[in-house]
Amino acid sequence: MIFNFVIMKYERIHIGEKIREKVNDLGLSKMKFAQMINLQRQNIEKTVFSKNGLDTDLLVEIGEALEYDFFKYYQIEEDANKKDYIKPIRGKLSLEFGENKKEQVFKFEFGENNIEIFNK
Repeated sequence: MIFNFVIMKYERIHIGEKIREKVNDLGLSKMKFAQMINLQRQNIEKTVFSKNGLDTDLLVEIGEALEYDFFKYYQIEEDANKKDYIKPIRGKLSLEFGENKKEQVFKFEFGENNIEIFNK
């Protein structure tokens, strides 16, 4: 059997850098920004600016404090060319049964990524 799969491709976002840019654009000091989100100034760098990803509750709080929607960086634009985001790949599923039920092998092949599950 041959199956076709579609994989969504998302661009990786360094959200901490996006927040730092917004804080700088607004002319806020680290101290003022920290006060706005109830963190200590010395924790801003390691808790927010250096992070690739943040807890959604913290991101909501930061967005409300800065009056900015940081979640927009994670949304695919409506008018974007879908070919940029969808990459069809071919996969193959193989089932092999030995004479004994304990010799079953399940193989999943996706491009160069192969997975074999042995049921012994």
